[in-house]
Amino acid sequence: MAGPVETISFVARRLIQFERRFAQTDLNHRREISSLFSQISKTILVMLEELDRDHLPHKACRDLILYSTRILNSTKEELGADEADRLSTAFGEACDKEKVFLEYRLSDRKEYLTEELEKASILIQALANGIYIEPAISEPLDPEPL
Repeated sequence: MAGPVETISFVARRLIQFERRFAQTDLNHRREISSLFSQISKTILVMLEELDRDHLPHKACRDLILYSTRILNSTKEELGADEADRLSTAFGEACDKEKVFLEYRLSDRKEYLTEELEKASILIQALANGIYIEPAISEPLDPEPL
């Protein structure tokens, strides 16, 4: 069974697979979910900093659990209700501060866990950036003759 860090990484990899669907929604919804994913990305890095200092990441995990409920409500349309629920639940459970802390603290593969959290943060920020970029208007590639 995957540990909390691998679950967080899995959710990030799964979410980015839906980037195109997110990018095709209306502008206000794109702004909302882009902001949510950006907050998640930053908070994962805060959690990692706390873990690196051997501190229990209280606030970061609390915020990530809150964001997991927002994932559910904000992504149902693009992911479908079942997938949104599955990813939201998995993410929320993986962000349990004691589970994350124990996995990280007791691990002999901290470098791997650090890389997984960094990758998850990068993927989610890339998703946030990709969603918010407005689709370009299609124009002919060839200039009109003079």
